[in-house]
Amino acid sequence: MLDASMAALRVQLKQSLLLAGDYVVFHLALLFMLVLRYGTFDLGIWESHVVPFSILGVLWLITFYILGLYDLTLQRDSFRFFRSFLESMVVNLAIAFGFFYLIPLFAIAPRTNLLLYFACALLLGYAWRLLYNRLIAPAIFRNRVLFVGPATDAKRLYDLLQTSGAGFELVAVTETAPGNRFEEETISWNSDVGMLDTILKQQNINTIVLGHRPDEIPNLRDALYRTLFTPVALVDRASLEEALTGRVPLEYVSQAWFLENLRENEKAWYESAKRVGDVLLSIPFGIITLILFPFVAAGIKLSSHGPVLYRQARVGKNGLPFMLVKFRSMIANAPDGSAEAQSGPQFTSDAKTDPRLFPLGRLLRQLRIDELPQIWNVIKGDMSFIGPRPERPEFVVPLIERMPHYALRHLTRPGLTGWAQVRFLTPNATVDDNLKKLQYDLYYIKNRSLFLDGAIFLKTIGIVLKRQGT
Repeated sequence: MLDASMAALRVQLKQSLLLAGDYVVFHLALLFMLVLRYGTFDLGIWESHVVPFSILGVLWLITFYILGLYDLTLQRDSFRFFRSFLESMVVNLAIAFGFFYLIPLFAIAPRTNLLLYFACALLLGYAWRLLYNRLIAPAIFRNRVLFVGPATDAKRLYDLLQTSGAGFELVAVTETAPGNRFEEETISWNSDVGMLDTILKQQNINTIVLGHRPDEIPNLRDALYRTLFTPVALVDRASLEEALTGRVPLEYVSQAWFLENLRENEKAWYESAKRVGDVLLSIPFGIITLILFPFVAAGIKLSSHGPVLYRQARVGKNGLPFMLVKFRSMIANAPDGSAEAQSGPQFTSDAKTDPRLFPLGRLLRQLRIDELPQIWNVIKGDMSFIGPRPERPEFVVPLIERMPHYALRHLTRPGLTGWAQVRFLTPNATVDDNLKKLQYDLYYIKNRSLFLDGAIFLKTIGIVLKRQGT
């Protein structure tokens, strides 16, 4: 039986260990801070600090998640990790001051203690992450992989495992179709599936990744049957790639894939709960929109000739059209391109460089303030807070021509933000870019849940703060 969830479980275990370690570090930092500040450990002082600092620790963990500190690929880039960690800790310091001084729920105002605590958490946290990245993760999460499949696919799998940060290491390939073998000294090659037992022992294999169905290759099914009596895991390559990348590669998508993975009747309770959540969230976000509206409207009128709002046809749930409402961020008469009349509708390009955006509109786009009027679409039920971004009908037609299953992304309500928006930050300037985005949308449609929606919501905050995406 193929263990399709094993790779995702390994990623979750590594992230959970990092999260638990970070929380322990925050408590150790509190202990160090109290000893350094008062010269000894006093139980009474500790008791007055432990509850507020425990709550603060949870807030700091949320910040770490929002700003990407639990992205496993960070451990492969020391400079990128250091920059992200330092940025997150600076944000956490601001949160700490706001927590203690703007919301004075506790009978302490630890100004000196807070700075000392921050210094201890910064040093201990960075030391813990270095220890994890260099010693713990390689020691306890190392997983040696044998790939059984075409030689041309082995390179792609190797690159995927190298960049995933999940601890998988390709050490052997049993090629089932001839092709160019890429040069890598650590990989053992052979073409005899009958030697599977020998390879497992010689290479100390933990996981077999299959690039074929077992019955497609002679003798492969019998060889795999014998592995059932060993602790070696069998993983389908498509499932592994989906778990490690958070997307569904289009080459694996067929009518059979949808029949196997999409059961809309099982999502009925989720859709109902999500709709309730959308209505409740619309109240605070609607109030924020009403407060900001006169200021944004005045800024748009002073910055650019034209209306404050614009409406545009988009494709919604079940392929039904609706009118989307946004603050105008582009020059007048060019909601989707200054040359649209001559060249037709254009995909949105990078908000940092798009010449169609006027200066204030560029800022509105980067901070996602231009999206706020879509709260009205959420209240009406045309949209949700989380879901695939709705496209214009003019774009949907060619996308369906290129990928007939594209229409299946309309199984759920479109959203203000979505899985593709937090995972694929490249501007969607071409049809090919949108087909890449479709892979993330399919992953969301297959795996959508309240937990995943919450993760997307938090990730969106980080993207807005960093002014990423389009």
